[in-house]
Amino acid sequence: MNNISRIAIIARHEFLAIAGKKSFIVMTILVPLISIACLGLPYLMMQFNKGDMETVAIVDESGRYGNAITDNDEFRFLNITPVGTKGLHEFYKQQDGLYAIVVIPADIDSTLQVDVFSQNAVRMGLQSHVAQCLSDTVTQTRIASYHIPGLDEIINDSHADIHLNCMKWDEDGDESQSDAELASIIGMILAFLTYMFVMMYGAMILTSVVEEKTNRIIEVMVSCCKPIELLLGKIIGVGFVGIVQIAIWCIFIGIISAIFGISSVATNPELIVQAQAAGNIDAETGEMIADIARSMASINLAGIAICFALYFIGGYLLYGSMFAAAGSTVDQPNEGSQATIPMMMFLVLALWAGLACMDNPDGSLAWWCSMIPFTSPVVMMVRLPYDVPFWEITLSIAILFGSALGIAALAAKIYRKGILLYGKKFSWKNIMTWIK
Repeated sequence: MNNISRIAIIARHEFLAIAGKKSFIVMTILVPLISIACLGLPYLMMQFNKGDMETVAIVDESGRYGNAITDNDEFRFLNITPVGTKGLHEFYKQQDGLYAIVVIPADIDSTLQVDVFSQNAVRMGLQSHVAQCLSDTVTQTRIASYHIPGLDEIINDSHADIHLNCMKWDEDGDESQSDAELASIIGMILAFLTYMFVMMYGAMILTSVVEEKTNRIIEVMVSCCKPIELLLGKIIGVGFVGIVQIAIWCIFIGIISAIFGISSVATNPELIVQAQAAGNIDAETGEMIADIARSMASINLAGIAICFALYFIGGYLLYGSMFAAAGSTVDQPNEGSQATIPMMMFLVLALWAGLACMDNPDGSLAWWCSMIPFTSPVVMMVRLPYDVPFWEITLSIAILFGSALGIAALAAKIYRKGILLYGKKFSWKNIMTWIK
């Protein structure tokens, strides 16, 4: 049996050992559902946390602004007769169910300050609502104090919100819609997915290595194949698990898009016009959807998907080799977390660099982090929606795969020595000796 056959057998064993478990199937199905649920969870939690409407008393010492604070979904406001500062607390204790007392001072026009008294810390919702209502009313009062006819209408008419219609040219000079916010969102999602996948599947390799070493199964396996074959088989087998899992999720996303017509709207903007004519959506929502569809059409999603796959494979090979080497230097599963600290630091650094490069994806930091193999799988995901030059992508991928092969060769030396040694704490000096 040749080397490739043994590697294929090991890879198949690793793949089936993970993909054949019920937990893998369940998590593959649940992760997209949990992700969708998490998008709506904050709204549901806010709705659940609203509770009953609270009553808030208003003491208007100015005599002019008491009715400016209107009720909303959370608070009901009640004007009361001023009772003096010392009597407020007694009044508060005598009223059952009273949440807070808002005191509008007589000199609010000059001080622009309002006092709010409550037994507990005042909620942010009450603070923002009272401040907004009084700010608008006091502003109108100040405008009226100038006694200029129609001044408030003049000010309102003078206010203008400028909308930037960002366009970009291709090599032929054709124009297309550009949206930096959408590009940033897509880039950050891809960066986080790369970070999560590389960390998750790398941890699978480490766990597999530590378990086999702890159970002494590795001794039997090494008698049948070389350590380097075992290392490559593990990396390839777990890698195929990741590819299959991502493919299933992509199919799931495609089905959801087809059910809700997302892909159809993105490729056929006339559907938005038809929905507006039928009254299914209002004009503002339709325009927003149309802008997103035009922006999505200007982004090379196919190219980004191909680059995402290449960077994921390269980043996985790089970090997977390091995780496997780290797993061969420990004897117990609880020691594995300490051995992975250097890899985790590199991954976290890559994610931070990606966040820092969102505002300037063409800056020096973004360029260098796109070339450094330990950060490029994450940082380049942030840059891809901004039309990175093809030569930069090619150079970055070449450096990534070249470094991954080099790291795999070094990891194989560590793996070959450490996998059969037990009961010994390895130092960096030992590891450097193995590499040399």
